[in-house]
Amino acid sequence: MNGKQKFLKIARFELSGAIFLPSCWNWFWERTIERWKKEGLPGDVHIEEYFGLDRMEYLPVRLNRKDVIIPPFERVLLSEDQTHQVIIDFDGAKKKIFKENRQESMDQWLEYPVKDRKTWNEYKKRLDPSSPLRFPCWWEQEKERFKNATYPVGVSAGSFFGWIRTWIGIENMSYLIVDDPGLIEDMEEHLEYLFLSVLERVLKDVKVDFAHFWEDMAYKTGPLVSPSFVKKFMVPHYKKITEFLRSKGVDIITLDSDGNIWELIPIWLECGINGVLPNEVAAGMDVVEMRKKFGKNLIICGGIDKRVLLKSKKDIEEEVKRKVGTLLEDGGYFPVIDHAVPPDVPFKNFMYYLEILKKSAT
Repeated sequence: MNGKQKFLKIARFELSGAIFLPSCWNWFWERTIERWKKEGLPGDVHIEEYFGLDRMEYLPVRLNRKDVIIPPFERVLLSEDQTHQVIIDFDGAKKKIFKENRQESMDQWLEYPVKDRKTWNEYKKRLDPSSPLRFPCWWEQEKERFKNATYPVGVSAGSFFGWIRTWIGIENMSYLIVDDPGLIEDMEEHLEYLFLSVLERVLKDVKVDFAHFWEDMAYKTGPLVSPSFVKKFMVPHYKKITEFLRSKGVDIITLDSDGNIWELIPIWLECGINGVLPNEVAAGMDVVEMRKKFGKNLIICGGIDKRVLLKSKKDIEEEVKRKVGTLLEDGGYFPVIDHAVPPDVPFKNFMYYLEILKKSAT
């Protein structure tokens, strides 16, 4: 059984006790890797291979948060001091950023690129599905490579909240719900048009194993917007995408959102989204309870508390045993740390976690 077959069987609850460690969903801060190299990680290894992660790839199509805007805005440095810079970023937003370790910090948005209908009408010109840069110039070669892939191949399905939030801001979005809901709907409709147009070509060219939304639409205690907002503005568009994907044989449709997403999961299931990650423990997510509540309707990825990796071997063993040992038996579970592994985790602790994790498979 190759990696693709194993991934599909686990995701479809057809394989019990097996473990698949998705390379794309196990990730580490840059400073984490730098620290580990000082603590014994060889400097010349391929990280995924060294840790024994299972290969998976996303198609190189520009439907991701950091490359969907074509052309991107020119990055402009406006000012700086000893610790921070103020810039115009690739997405047109004015931001205050840390000079060092930006990956581990949150940018401060000072000004959003979309403020009203006029600025939106200009902005969406950069969200043209027919742009020749939407696909790489070597797409013909890529098509052939992915046709013969023995590992799972995924595609971005876009975003109906996360991107809009970064373009107009959550406060501005809240006002627009009342002052100009038609603008919110126009943004959602254009994104649906963009995603469907690109996905139609993708699925004509390549057999895709899973599709993936990115949203980040919750914080520690619950969603950033009400479930009624999601149902009114997002659900119809989610359904259009998931129905199209399923018509083309893609039945594994996952979504990434940090924070506490308990209220959102039933809505996503209703929309045809059947997998969620990373399920942050510090935000109240518990993958064992999720399985009890949603059963085999929901593919679960993540939910292993990154904070446990700072503790003792016994603590690591108990975390893995309680969650992984239970969920692997059902299938439909991919054990992943509940976000990027932070740089305060010792290398030896992570290696012990991997050792215990792999022993969980039957």
